[in-house]
Amino acid sequence: MEDLVLKKKSIHPGDSLETHFQKVDKLKVLSESLANSSAKAEKRIMENRLQREESLSFKITKTNEVSITEKELEGEISGLQKRRGQLEVELSKVNTKLNVTVVKLKKTREEKDQFDEASNQIVLHLKAKEDELSRSVASSKVEASTVRAWINFLEDTWKLQSLYEEIKEKQANDELDRCGVCFVNLIKHHVSACVDELNTSVDCIKTFVDNLKIFSDRSVSTDDGGLSKQSNPRKYLEEEYLETEKKVVTAFSLADNIRALTFSNPERKTRLDDPEVKNLFASIDRLRVEFESVPRPVLQIEINEKEEGSRRTRSPSSKGGGGGTPTHSRTESPIAAQLRTRLPSESDSEPGKFDQDYREYGADDIGGGEFDDLEGELRSGF
Repeated sequence: MEDLVLKKKSIHPGDSLETHFQKVDKLKVLSESLANSSAKAEKRIMENRLQREESLSFKITKTNEVSITEKELEGEISGLQKRRGQLEVELSKVNTKLNVTVVKLKKTREEKDQFDEASNQIVLHLKAKEDELSRSVASSKVEASTVRAWINFLEDTWKLQSLYEEIKEKQANDELDRCGVCFVNLIKHHVSACVDELNTSVDCIKTFVDNLKIFSDRSVSTDDGGLSKQSNPRKYLEEEYLETEKKVVTAFSLADNIRALTFSNPERKTRLDDPEVKNLFASIDRLRVEFESVPRPVLQIEINEKEEGSRRTRSPSSKGGGGGTPTHSRTESPIAAQLRTRLPSESDSEPGKFDQDYREYGADDIGGGEFDDLEGELRSGF
């Protein structure tokens, strides 16, 4: 009895679980295949419709082009027919002119015979004139010998003058070469000082940006009312950042002035084709790219100054409004303010101090002082 119960339990109606899943998977695969086939068929239908529309539009276009060509050919044929009639009229006119020209040719030949007779008389007169001129030529030869002696004297004088000019030009070129070497050395000195200062300042800028970012992440309070630099390190960092940024912008301005002064003259540019000078200016460009790639932080000092300025501009307008609607001043874009701080202002246009040997030279001193004097001395040669 127990065996029968076990056999009955082992018997299941229908398919097993594994067979059921296999059938379902096969049906799913078949369904996906049918869906893909239907999608491809619809795609082909759309392509056939597009091709049919394109063929119809091409047929219409060709029909229009053929009709336009026919009209043009008809117009050309009518024009040629008119031209043929005009040419026939012109041919009749040409025949008339030809007859007139033949008559004129006959008259011209008669005049030519008369002219030949007159010209023979003129030839006899000119022969007598030639004899008279031969006598004057003999006297002119005597005068030419005198002029030739004077020409020889002038040529000898010109050779001496040319020799003197060559010696003078050689001396001037030697002096210009010496001044050019001094000018190149002066450029190297100033540009290398700018590169050294910019290397240090750009590194400081990066450090200040990183430190200010740390302060921003820590949400340090920016209220500086009555606080010293030691108790408000963020304000100290922002002031140092602005001071260093001013130095960097001033150094770039000085380097640009030197570059403009150096390469303003094409002849001077060929003389300044020095690898060291090119490398120094390439370093300036590299530092400029590196400086511009550093993101400028949002400075609380500038925000406070902007808010204070807006309050100052708002207060007089509110007093003079007389109860009317207050006029709001236009808020500048923070990007424009950031770009403005990258450039030196009018009150801060003096260049910063660089190394010990370079502190005595500023941007205005280099651009309008020493370099202008040197340029004035060398302008005639460069």
